[in-house]
Amino acid sequence: MKKLYISLFAICFSLLVRAQTASFSITYDGFTPQAQAAFQYSAGVWTNIVESAVPIKVLVHFQMLMPGMLGITFPNGRKNFSGAPMADTWYSTSLANSIAGVELNPGEVDIEMYLNSNTAWYFDSTGTVPAGQYDLATVAIHELCHGLGFLSLAKKTGTIGSFGMLTASDFAPLTTSYPWPNLDTLPSVFDHFLVTNLNAELDTFPNPSASLGTKFTSNNIYFNGANAMAANNGIKPRISAVSAFALGSSITHLNESSYPAGNINEMMTPNGNPAYALHNPGPICKGILKDIGWNMNPAKVEEIPYMGYAINVYPNPSHDYIYFSISIPKEKIQSIELKNILGEKVGAMENNSAYDVSKLSKGIYFITITASDFQAVQKVVLD
Repeated sequence: MKKLYISLFAICFSLLVRAQTASFSITYDGFTPQAQAAFQYSAGVWTNIVESAVPIKVLVHFQMLMPGMLGITFPNGRKNFSGAPMADTWYSTSLANSIAGVELNPGEVDIEMYLNSNTAWYFDSTGTVPAGQYDLATVAIHELCHGLGFLSLAKKTGTIGSFGMLTASDFAPLTTSYPWPNLDTLPSVFDHFLVTNLNAELDTFPNPSASLGTKFTSNNIYFNGANAMAANNGIKPRISAVSAFALGSSITHLNESSYPAGNINEMMTPNGNPAYALHNPGPICKGILKDIGWNMNPAKVEEIPYMGYAINVYPNPSHDYIYFSISIPKEKIQSIELKNILGEKVGAMENNSAYDVSKLSKGIYFITITASDFQAVQKVVLD
């Protein structure tokens, strides 16, 4: 049975070009070691896609949610910051900080997330998920994408649709650790790119209004960004605008029927599938993130199999020495680092060599390979 992703918006910020891969500072609440390892892997996927000189701060809770809900994300945000590309527009603080090059929200997290601990989760990141279980890595990659700014501030009450009228009470009893902002009936940067099938821009409709509410459930909403269109063969990607508006799901995802399970762009649709894993956000998703202001790193973990590079780590698990090799020309390799589950570097390795791990604590580690044209992560277990 499919289950729903629920995501929402809280505050945001803006964009600029950086030449540094993103890093994540993650605080875990209620996580088991297995769940934490799966989430850390997911953050590593985004580390290799978006660029930012400012660490992205995440607070993620593992607790019971409503039946059928996989997760819900609350991005913090800012508007009208210095250098903001669009005035009177909300940007996720992770994006805003990246654009500004400085931390605009000291003392506050950028992304607050809840994952449903009552779900039958699969914690390994192999991509092969048993029947009846949900791949936590897939869901975490999806939810982190919302935290990066892939989401709308759309709401519909009765027949009236609006942007920027979400309140904390809409999502009670869940709360955020940072103050909920007055969204001032302003759109998110994502909302600025939404158009109807006739190319009418949604953020030009009266806000709030019944006409906006009608469009929210018209099944005819599209994303009009140049990079997203280029990733979709020149066609505007279709947004989820089903007849029954669902807060936190409608408008803030790609259309389910346009990008069904098995499609390369399925990651950012509303429904998650059991016994299914997808660790690639997809070209449309990456195009959308670029359109809203992210500087994208061409290196992606999941590209390695398609580039023909074989990675060998053995023995795995290990307790004394691990041997590492990757079939790539020596001149392409820039660094090979061993990191712990918190993303902290604990050692440097060389290709085709053994590495002594006997003095390291037991647990899960990640070998991070940085080359001239890609970056990849390989999990290692020390027992």
